[in-house]
Amino acid sequence: MAVIELDGFKKFSNEREIKLPGIDKTWKVKFDDQYRIQSSLIASEVDKLYRKQSSDEYEDELLELAPADRKKRLTSDLAKFKKVCVDGLSALLQDDGAGEKIYEAKGNSTEICAQIIGKINQTADEVLNVSKDEEEASKYDTER
Repeated sequence: MAVIELDGFKKFSNEREIKLPGIDKTWKVKFDDQYRIQSSLIASEVDKLYRKQSSDEYEDELLELAPADRKKRLTSDLAKFKKVCVDGLSALLQDDGAGEKIYEAKGNSTEICAQIIGKINQTADEVLNVSKDEEEASKYDTER
């Protein structure tokens, strides 16, 4: 009887260090179930706000407002988006000050923070895809 060894799991670690250019701090993140729950909630909220602010209906609503009201609305909506992104980064990196530190280091850009969240989540997907390595190895398996 053949023994199937899943060697890809021998070296598996779901912990990674996250380092961003221009920031001295390195964060150690564990991509576990709690991370997945947290990241899904954050990503869906970021996506919801981004879609809302990018929609034609939103643009139409803004154009109907007086300039002072439009500025107030834009400021309020961007503040909500910023809060979700900054708080989200802090939660994902398990460091209360991480989001604000990243926001400031990246030119006070909420958009960049949203993209960093996406990149961290993409990294989690790659880390947790052990079967990809197994599939690559099985291509060369000649013993059947």
